[in-house]
Amino acid sequence: MGKISTYANISPVTISDKVIGTDVGGSPADQTKNFLIGDILTLFQSNITLQNVLDAGNTATQSIILSGDITQSGGAVTLGGTVKDFNGNLGNNGETLVCNASGQLVFGSGLTNQNLSQVLAIGNTATNDINLTGNLNLAGNIVQTGNITQTGDYTLTGNITMIGDPDITGDVTHSGNYLFEVGQFTFEGTSTLLLQCAVKDSTNTLGSNRQILVSDASGKVSWQNNTSNVTTSPLTTINLTLSNSEGVLVTTAATATDARIPTNAGTAFIIGTKITIIQEGAGQVTITPTAGVTLYSEGGKTKTTAQYSVAHVVKTGTDTWYAYGDITT
Repeated sequence: MGKISTYANISPVTISDKVIGTDVGGSPADQTKNFLIGDILTLFQSNITLQNVLDAGNTATQSIILSGDITQSGGAVTLGGTVKDFNGNLGNNGETLVCNASGQLVFGSGLTNQNLSQVLAIGNTATNDINLTGNLNLAGNIVQTGNITQTGDYTLTGNITMIGDPDITGDVTHSGNYLFEVGQFTFEGTSTLLLQCAVKDSTNTLGSNRQILVSDASGKVSWQNNTSNVTTSPLTTINLTLSNSEGVLVTTAATATDARIPTNAGTAFIIGTKITIIQEGAGQVTITPTAGVTLYSEGGKTKTTAQYSVAHVVKTGTDTWYAYGDITT
């Protein structure tokens, strides 16, 4: 082709412009052809490949938008710049590209298909709150070797199900409330419960000086005065309890009655506890120490003298008591 020119010398040239081209040296004779600029575009598109462009060393200075697939059959893909995900977001430190339900790669945590194990595997540490609205099921043990410091409230709306044991070798410091509603909180025999704080009973009441915690029939404890407390009993075998501490026990049985002093291991009366026993009924009262308890009295006297006699017992040691008053052998 020798020359190409448009019908009119206008600028710029458009795709729809026609040009005249002269085919020289051809066979048969030289010919003049009319064709569109678009024909030249088609000619280039069908004959120039990406390989031609890359071989010429061209560098893209504008965005390249591909509507088709990119297939990498071999070699490596090297990313020297920043990488954005499907949403156009840059990844943060430690985030991974994860495929969502639509097959798109996106950065970030909290995705429905990114579980806690995947997050922990890359060493992420939570700096924000973790809110659990469902259950936390632990099939293994919780091993805590350092300290747990809790300065705020800890609220769980779901259940914590633990099949293993929580093993805490450090201190647990909690400055908020801890509400244990259902279940059993157990200290094993080798454990020690150290109370260096104020203690409230089941009615949320603090104890006063020398008050004692006494259980009711349902097992709930409440603070009661460790002072005069009159208890009347028709039984012929009466085991002294903490409720009798610093109080009066009145027996009303018509036949012989035993008032038994328990061991310190069975009932831990404080040393100095005094209990008064009144024989109101006809049954003579014998003050009987349980095996392991030593009971001293003048002349070995341990029985009330007669109806309306008043006797006293006082604890002077771990398992040592004294009896005195209107008593006989």
